[in-house]
Amino acid sequence: MALKQQVQNDLTESVKGKEELRSSVLRLLLSAINNKETEKRTKIWKEKPKASVEDLEKESKLTDEEIISVISSEIKKRRESIELFGKGGKQEMADKEKKEMEFLQKYLPEQMSEADLRKLVKEAIA
Repeated sequence: MALKQQVQNDLTESVKGKEELRSSVLRLLLSAINNKETEKRTKIWKEKPKASVEDLEKESKLTDEEIISVISSEIKKRRESIELFGKGGKQEMADKEKKEMEFLQKYLPEQMSEADLRKLVKEAIA
């Protein structure tokens, strides 16, 4: 299943389950994805002004890698907010941002551990 479709399905599920925070985060994520697709569509249209609407729609769909990039960007925003709220003494807001970040991290591929990375580097060098 495509990543965008998974996010949409999870949004539907969270709305039905009345999970307000999760629904809000997923709506914001879908909005960010749609904005990136619009940006990509505009760029393609400038390069190929005679392209049909269907072609533009098809070519502007984000790949899973591009969606992961959008998710990473959203996580980065949350990290920065957590830091700023922490410095400003707004722990409730920092906790909310932390929960949002945790929801978003579920859509990223599992990160490699430092030990595994070191092992691969040693193998590559050898």
